[in-house]
Amino acid sequence: MLATPKMTASPPAALDDADRLIEGVFEPPNSLAMTAIARHKWGVCLIAALLAVIGAGYGFMRHRTYTTSATLQVGQVNPNSPGFYGYVQSAASLATSFSRAIDAEPVLQTVEHKFKLSPTEAVERLSSSPIPVSPAFRVIATGPTERAAVELANTAASAVIQYESRSNSTNPEAELLLHEYQAAAVALRNAEAASGRLARGKHASIGSLAAAEAVKNAAAVKLRAIGVAYTNAITSQGPSSGLVTLVAGATTAGSDRTSKVQLLGFIGLLVGIVVGCGLAIIWDRRRVAPRAASGIKSEVQTTQPS
Repeated sequence: MLATPKMTASPPAALDDADRLIEGVFEPPNSLAMTAIARHKWGVCLIAALLAVIGAGYGFMRHRTYTTSATLQVGQVNPNSPGFYGYVQSAASLATSFSRAIDAEPVLQTVEHKFKLSPTEAVERLSSSPIPVSPAFRVIATGPTERAAVELANTAASAVIQYESRSNSTNPEAELLLHEYQAAAVALRNAEAASGRLARGKHASIGSLAAAEAVKNAAAVKLRAIGVAYTNAITSQGPSSGLVTLVAGATTAGSDRTSKVQLLGFIGLLVGIVVGCGLAIIWDRRRVAPRAASGIKSEVQTTQPS
């Protein structure tokens, strides 16, 4: 009886790189994307460089904005003063408060009158920033040209100085007391005249003379009291000048062209890298797909029985 020879299975041939890529069309290995990017790395670099140049060119051609600032100081600094350190602390808080006057209506009206800018436009082009641990703050302005930015910053700084000096040196109570003092002075003059007429009369009674004298004395006391209150109100008013002073006006303005070129160029580079990698993967898969289809077809034909 003849022995049937045993069929031994031959070990599968090692898969080359092409076979791995063919299988990767349907079951992509983890390194397929990196393989595609590495194969087309110069194309990725070219697309990234092209978009970076386009972004930088757009940043260079766009309309420039100029920015400048003027520095203002609260009060007068005297380092030899005994209360210098306390002044610095309190003035730093005042600088933060005074810096908000950049949006005050009188300041915006001054800007509108000189530059024909609406309050909305002025607010967009003006800002202020206190200098940390310092009795000073900056008035910051922007403009389409260097001259426009410099003039706007200096005009706004002068308007802030005038506004702060006027608002802090005027006491509404003092004005009210002044009107009351004038009325009390007129009342005292009338009471003195009435008392004098009664005193010169021959038929005035003692009671009427006493009443007229009492009215005159009361008017005199009221006038003196209002005078004292008015004096105190005037004394407590702030100085009419020197409360806020200009330390350094705006002379030059810087453009945002360099920063915009760098920013838009960097954004273009990132977009170019992403787009280049995506195109490299798509291109590589389209190139491998026909090979995969032909490989599967030949494998099917080989396995079919003759």
